[in-house]
Amino acid sequence: MNENILFEEQKPIDAPKRPQFLTVLCILTFIGSALGLLGAIYGYFSAKSSAAMMDTMGNTPGMEGMGGMMMGEVQATMRKAAENAFPNMIIGIVCSLLCLFGALQMWQLKKQGFYIYTVGEIAAPIAAFILGAGGMIGGIGAIFGVVIAIVWIVLYALNLKHLK
Repeated sequence: MNENILFEEQKPIDAPKRPQFLTVLCILTFIGSALGLLGAIYGYFSAKSSAAMMDTMGNTPGMEGMGGMMMGEVQATMRKAAENAFPNMIIGIVCSLLCLFGALQMWQLKKQGFYIYTVGEIAAPIAAFILGAGGMIGGIGAIFGVVIAIVWIVLYALNLKHLK
């Protein structure tokens, strides 16, 4: 009976609570990382057929002037993507896994997860630009990727005070 009294008098130790905003970010990152993995694999298998389709479309009569120049840029980007399909897939898988692992660490309120996530998030668009054709189309895609990555990094950085 004396043991029960001691047990009832003890106060529970409160584990740090994960903020709801961080929880939502992590769940969205889990989903995004899974989609990134699938996208990297799909991109590998579809790159050659997409490049061939773009080459066929570029040979369509009436594609002169500005439209023809744009089509030429797209064709060059698609050819470069087909040439680098395997490295793009590997980089996509590695970056998705880094983001997933970082989000899992942040889910457990570990600060190191933020830095792991940041590397995975920034490396993907930079690698896409380097392995892509560059040019106008590749450059726009890389800039868009970097902007989205920075937004997510800032959102996670708002939660750094909750991470140990």
